[in-house]
Amino acid sequence: MTDLPVLNGIDELVTRSHSDGITDLTAAALIEQHGRFLLVHAGRPDLSATQAWRLPSGPVLPGETVPDGLHRILAQYFGYSGVEITGLRGTIDDDSRMRTFVFAINAGQPDGICRDGDLPHRWIDNITVSDLIPGISPVLRTCYAADSS
Repeated sequence: MTDLPVLNGIDELVTRSHSDGITDLTAAALIEQHGRFLLVHAGRPDLSATQAWRLPSGPVLPGETVPDGLHRILAQYFGYSGVEITGLRGTIDDDSRMRTFVFAINAGQPDGICRDGDLPHRWIDNITVSDLIPGISPVLRTCYAADSS
């Protein structure tokens, strides 16, 4: 699954990340349905807290490729394994040591990602996602540019 043409160059980006002093890599899924994006609750007690909502994401384990990490994360934490990665939309540096690779995915049945009902989630518009997820605006611009070409 990691040799898709849309993922060419990912190894170089990972190497560059390590050269930049980045030690922790995470993978995130940008899941869009009818102009709205899926966010999941980050496990903080206050559901209304801005920092409580995030893209479905998690850490990439040592020895794992970033795309394989995304597949594992979605299956392990969100109970969903039927995704197709359609492209890398960008990266977000969360701090000086962590870089998140944000992938567009085709989830088929996007509501199935949170099917267990125990994971709070919500679908929000692009303006709200920009307010809630630091650094996501350039990623969204890349996403919309790819969709219009």
